[in-house]
Amino acid sequence: MPNFPTTADECKSLSIAFLRESGLLRPGFHVTTLRFSCNGQPTGSVGLEVNLVADTTPYVRLHYTHDKTTDYDYRIPLEALPSNLPGHGHRTGRYRMRCPVSGKAATVLYLHGGTGYFAHRLAYPGQQLHYDSQLTPHRLRHLIRPFALDRKVEDAYMSQGKYRKTHYRGKPTRWYAQRQALEARSNRAACMGALAVAGGQFDPMA
Repeated sequence: MPNFPTTADECKSLSIAFLRESGLLRPGFHVTTLRFSCNGQPTGSVGLEVNLVADTTPYVRLHYTHDKTTDYDYRIPLEALPSNLPGHGHRTGRYRMRCPVSGKAATVLYLHGGTGYFAHRLAYPGQQLHYDSQLTPHRLRHLIRPFALDRKVEDAYMSQGKYRKTHYRGKPTRWYAQRQALEARSNRAACMGALAVAGGQFDPMA
């Protein structure tokens, strides 16, 4: 049987986008739990702290048990970046993380299988993580894309939205609107995959 490499899309991850959308990059000290799932079933959780208290060193702290055997508790440095808006270069609000293993700058860190740390996808020589799209033959991408987007929708629900409001004063909340947009992308991708099969771009029996 072929040995398929683990991809970044299959790994648990921590992203700046998640921290921002969850309101965890606002000034102050924040504590929450990051939850993961696969096919609708919980697969683990991580204790998460974000320190953005004025006049202190910003960081993310993670604490969890890996593979039910080893406890981890460590900090990930946060670096403030200047605003990219004209005339607001002195203002912060944009951040990146420093990989605790390699020191590489990153906006997403992945829990590599067997390593125990959330790290840059290129942190471990010989074990670099690829994206699904890098390993998927071009002729299959129309069919694979809907499943990848469905997984993102599920992850967004389990990690952010399970206990959050969907509407405020009759309007969708920001995170819910983003989730709806992601679901719409998934539906469009499914239609494109069906059209690819119908148009002969992909032969499922080939």
